[in-house]
Amino acid sequence: MEKFKKTNLRSVHIGFIGAVVLLALVASSGLYAPAYGQLSSDDNMTSASSSAATAGNASTAENGTTTNATAPNATLVEFVSNIEQIRGHLDQAIINKEAGNNTLAEAHVHHPIEEVYSSIEVELANQNSTLNQTLAEALQGLTSSVMTAELGEFQGQVDNIDMLLNSSVQAVVPSSELDSNVAFNPIVVARLLDIAGHEYEEAVANGTIMAIVEYQDGQAFIDRAMNIFNSAAGRIDPSMAGEVGEVNEYFSILNTAVMNMEEPSNVGTTITGLIHELAEITGLSESQLVGEEGGAAEQDPIAIIENIKSLLSQQLLDAYRAQDFAGTEGIAIEAYLGNYEFIEAPIAEHDRELMEQTEVMLREELRQMITDRAPVEQIEQHINMIIANLDRAASLLQQ
Repeated sequence: MEKFKKTNLRSVHIGFIGAVVLLALVASSGLYAPAYGQLSSDDNMTSASSSAATAGNASTAENGTTTNATAPNATLVEFVSNIEQIRGHLDQAIINKEAGNNTLAEAHVHHPIEEVYSSIEVELANQNSTLNQTLAEALQGLTSSVMTAELGEFQGQVDNIDMLLNSSVQAVVPSSELDSNVAFNPIVVARLLDIAGHEYEEAVANGTIMAIVEYQDGQAFIDRAMNIFNSAAGRIDPSMAGEVGEVNEYFSILNTAVMNMEEPSNVGTTITGLIHELAEITGLSESQLVGEEGGAAEQDPIAIIENIKSLLSQQLLDAYRAQDFAGTEGIAIEAYLGNYEFIEAPIAEHDRELMEQTEVMLREELRQMITDRAPVEQIEQHINMIIANLDRAASLLQQ
């Protein structure tokens, strides 16, 4: 987790407390209103600070709509992302307090101070030193009372901190960023998902939770990301309805994968798909959303097609013949979310019907056949049809 050393993340390993805490996350809406803005070409979007923002590239979504977004101030994005991480930790503290596990609750109330607070302190103190001190004292006070306070008292303390976090966002982040910059909240969502993937990777191995605190952190950050997206999805331009629907579907897939303690690679693939859809909504690249360079989106489309063919004709069929149905499902998801999603747009430019037909075959029909435990011969025949479509797409892309 090299990229997270800046926030001094540590690994805390505490025993598994059972399924009572699995996906019991409580959505805690902040008082500031996350807003994507309307993604139309007539929007007046506010440019971020030139010292910290990068201009986004125009991109073409699957429906042919071109959107342009300006990457917001990176410092402000990180500030809000860290605020949401604090909220996630406190959400999990309450869940564990409700379950009667004060030990895990204590671990989660320490995380904001030990891992996150130093990343927001400078910006907040520069804008409102009194608020900074009040928030720090409230977080410290929560660590002192978590073991002894009654649930109602503890909840009241968390509610007070939540209000202070709202005030902190209002003090540091200009309303022009939150309300007018169409890319701000999608980037926050993408950053939370990216961190959640790393936390999950540390927490789960071979279908077993190895580090419960990190596992719950991953759940919490996914929940915060979903909360932010859903609170603003109604303001996304109607032309992006398909992408919004796919984001919601992938959140469902992601939550199921986490609850079932699937392999980190499966979870990571679904997160990649979510970030890809956010990129299509904003017009920014995946690397801009997560603050990194590179990735599948920059690969050669022909190489991606060859990778899909290999995944399906070799890995997926081998796993299915071995009756490793969970592994088969994961490979199918990787073929679509981690690969085909990134070449849909260029294929559609040449043959939209081919793109859509292949998408349905790969995304829906193949996975349904796996769920139904169809005969391997039927799976193989379906894969051969997908590969034939991919070969046609490759020919078109090479023209």
